Amino acid sequence: MTTPISVDLRARIAEAIEAGEESQPLIAERFSVSVTTVERISRKLRQGESLVPKSPPGRTPKLKERHLLWIRGEMEKDPYLGSYHLSERFNRRFPKNRVHRSTILRALHQLGLSFKKNSLRSPAGPT
Repeated sequence: MTTPISVDLRARIAEAIEAGEESQPLIAERFSVSVTTVERISRKLRQGESLVPKSPPGRTPKLKERHLLWIRGEMEKDPYLGSYHLSERFNRRFPKNRVHRSTILRALHQLGLSFKKNSLRSPAGPT
């Protein structure tokens, strides 16, 4: 998803639309935006809506950058640390931000880290 254009730029486009001196394609070219963006801002002006961009959909991530750095550090200290024990350590370290083991697994995947589930288990297949 692209970053929304600034409120300042939206306001300048709105002023150009209200002035009515140029067509929408010329306004779009002047401000280096698409014609669709100019049309959208024009529609918002007609309907009396705010020019402030809407917030992005979805939940805010539970793990912040500092949490990911801590997880990476723990995995560097003990590469054989399992997700269950890592989640226990995490919840002790950050008691106000308790997470489930699956959240830790997603964080490890996001960091590009992996671990062996059980290095003592025998390989699958006939023995």
